[in-house]
Amino acid sequence: MIIAKLNRALFLCLLLVLLFPDNNLLATTLQNDSSSVITLNENSFLNSLMFTQKIDESKFSRDSTLAFKELAIFAAKNNDVNNAIKYVDEYIKYSGNTVFLESGYFDSYFNNESFILLREQYSMNISWLHFFYLFSCLVGFFIGIILLMKKSQDNTAKYLVSAFVIINSLFIFHLFLFLTNLQFRVPNVLYMSSLSVYLYGPLIYFYFKRVSINYRFRKIDLLHAFPSFIIFILMLPILLLPGEEKLRIMLKVGVLDSTPYLNYIVTTKIISLAFYGYLILKVYINSKSKIAAFSISVQRWLRMLVGFTEVYIVSYLIYGLTIMNFIPKSDILFNFQIITMASMVLYIGFSSFLSPKLFSIESLEGKNKYKKSGLTVRYSEELKDRLLYLLEQEHIYRMNDINLNYLSESLGTSRHNTSQIINEHFNLNFFELINKYRINEASEILKMDTNNNLNIIEVAYEVGFNNKVTFNKSFKKHLATTPSRYILTLRS
Repeated sequence: MIIAKLNRALFLCLLLVLLFPDNNLLATTLQNDSSSVITLNENSFLNSLMFTQKIDESKFSRDSTLAFKELAIFAAKNNDVNNAIKYVDEYIKYSGNTVFLESGYFDSYFNNESFILLREQYSMNISWLHFFYLFSCLVGFFIGIILLMKKSQDNTAKYLVSAFVIINSLFIFHLFLFLTNLQFRVPNVLYMSSLSVYLYGPLIYFYFKRVSINYRFRKIDLLHAFPSFIIFILMLPILLLPGEEKLRIMLKVGVLDSTPYLNYIVTTKIISLAFYGYLILKVYINSKSKIAAFSISVQRWLRMLVGFTEVYIVSYLIYGLTIMNFIPKSDILFNFQIITMASMVLYIGFSSFLSPKLFSIESLEGKNKYKKSGLTVRYSEELKDRLLYLLEQEHIYRMNDINLNYLSESLGTSRHNTSQIINEHFNLNFFELINKYRINEASEILKMDTNNNLNIIEVAYEVGFNNKVTFNKSFKKHLATTPSRYILTLRS
């Protein structure tokens, strides 16, 4: 519950920061004169790497921006829609005041198609889909940090998957700012996610290699980070630009021509993803015999990982071709890649909480004890379904004297097969599984007891425990709190 409250607080703080503009960054406080226009030193090596464009510096002067504003207002008052749109666009671009559209001068044109397009270009625009993107990236940041903090015998795998989740979340957050036009309020986010553009492929590739074949890093593997070093050098001059110039670049009136950067980044990222997607597929195909020795849940996880990776590559290809105008722009095609990436982040987050051992090589190596088992995949699924029926329909865990022998007889199989089913499908042992179901039911009973008619020991006996000590210990292990505190939390 504490974590949930922290998440809500983080979400509200983030919204407040984004919804209310930073007056130090908005161009309404900039010195709108020609002297404030950035000029680059052509003799500088870093600046020579930048793609620049010619700009009309006179349009940035205070007199020019005021003239654009007055002409836009005059045209609006005289119902001259075309000139109103023209001068509003000019004023916004050269003053940086994107909230000008929301002033009362243009209320009569609220439903005008041209003004609607102008608002979509500059005004804050938040939909439920955008909230889904924001939710996904916040979940991703949270999961990435939690994974980093978790103790694990294989820190390498943990760091790789955590970094992958975090940079994906950063990219989704950057897209959220772009799609909602909130980027104009925080211009320093310009090219924020570009530094990690070549890390997606290597991170997921080496993580997959690590957990599937227990790969050990070599010094030569550092070459995979070389493209990221190159993009850092290329982007450094842009990252060092002041916020007002970054805002002008976003509005396409800055000294920097953003189109070549966009095409370069998208094209090379597609090539990078395709290359590492091929390597992951190759490792998966060549390691099938070794992967077959892992548990059913781990095998399913690795298959899903391969599938998500390949789908993500295809979706990013569509996304890239769309924003580079090689295929007609479509909201469905554009959002397809973002939804795919967001789904991947949420799936990894869900899997990390449901089965945290999936993210560590220790769990994958520990399943080799079932390598010589005669249990087929189909029979394993049948036994799992039977076990779920016994637990969820017949509530077999309520028996206070239940043991592995009795459960095996109820399933009609051996003790060894029963242990294997529980280990592989639930990543638990027999007692952990039984107590998990007992505690889940106990927590529901306590929730329903609004009149405080039951005491703790009665609930413990009802769900199958023999004594209060064992019940308290299991309760705290599964819910991270004691029964007494849990009841107090419910009542508060």
